[in-house]
This record gives sequence, structure tokens and C-alpha cells, in this order.
Amino acid sequence: MNQISTVLRIILIIGSLGFFIFIMNMVRTKKLELKYALTWILTSLSFVLLSIFPEILYFIAAVMHIELPVNALYLCVIFLLLMIVFTLTVAVSRQALRIKTLVQEIGLLKETLERMKK
Repeated sequence: MNQISTVLRIILIIGSLGFFIFIMNMVRTKKLELKYALTWILTSLSFVLLSIFPEILYFIAAVMHIELPVNALYLCVIFLLLMIVFTLTVAVSRQALRIKTLVQEIGLLKETLERMKK
């Protein structure tokens, strides 16, 4: 049993470090802006911490009076997903406002250009 948990722990560490490296590479190659990547970076760092120190999950479960640590993990993952969705919603809202402003400015410029042609 101990060997299986050690193998699982190594797989989790490699997977979470791989995810962290992937996110950092996306930022480095400018495929993902840093301001949008911060949530993903925090998420991947939390995965790394939980895979290296699974005792953190037991501590979280004890503090929150959750019977099983896996339920605490589900709760943490749901919280992280909600944080990511909220961050993306804010970004989409900002972009929609910018697009609306740009469309209005282009409309005014077209009208001005048509008046100048006449």
C-alpha cells in the first residue's frame, strides 16, 4: 500500500509540475497574458503543493470539519474553478465594453468621413 501511494505521489508531482511548466511556457511565448494566467498559476502551484504535501489536505479537512479529505479536495477544486470562471467573466465583460466603445468610435469616424466626402 505504501509503495502504491509513493508511486501515486510521484505521478501527481510530475503531473502538477508539468501543468505548471505548461502554463509558464504559455505566458513566456505570449500565448497567454500574465494578467489572465495568474489564476492558472495559482491553481497549478496549489496542485504542486498538494501533491508534495498531501498533509495539507488532511489539515484543511480537519479545520473545516469535513469527514473525508477527498471531499475537502472536491471543495477546493470547486472553489478554484469558481475563481477561474469569475476571472474569465470579468475579462469578457471588459472586452465587451471595449468592443462596444470601438464600434461606436468607428461609427462616428465613418459618419465624419462621409460628411467630409460631401
